[in-house]
Amino acid sequence: MIRLRTIINWLLFTIVLTNIFVPAVSAITETEVQDFFLNTYNPQVNNIIPNIPLVKSVFGGQVIYIFISDPNKNIEMTAITDSNGYITDLKSGVPADPTLKLISNAATIDKIKSSPTPLNETKTAFANGDITYQGVGIVQSVKVAIVKLAEYFARLFGVI
Repeated sequence: MIRLRTIINWLLFTIVLTNIFVPAVSAITETEVQDFFLNTYNPQVNNIIPNIPLVKSVFGGQVIYIFISDPNKNIEMTAITDSNGYITDLKSGVPADPTLKLISNAATIDKIKSSPTPLNETKTAFANGDITYQGVGIVQSVKVAIVKLAEYFARLFGVI
């Protein structure tokens, strides 16, 4: 009986400590994701996407499948961009024929949104791999691979 009581006490103690020291997992809504892309990304698009034709072609004129992993419910959206990379249409759901896939998580989007410098936080998220992108289809995959290789060497030589 004493042993069972000791085990129960340890379990309760562990649960309490876990709730105190483990931070709550961030949850984000689809509306907040839309707000991020339309009010943080779009106004800064020229500072996020370099004005280099190959890079612009990776993000400009695309149908982008946006996937945000969230502990409560994953968010999947479709974004249409113009030739300069601005999002002109953003809606809920998976696109029928995406050309680019953008992947992140709720904690990253929340961190960017709450940052006093969202532009710098967005660039850091791309650099750290907290926001990733993949080409869909052969041509777009090759373009993305070339841009990522150029980005790697630019970072290696301190250009960016």
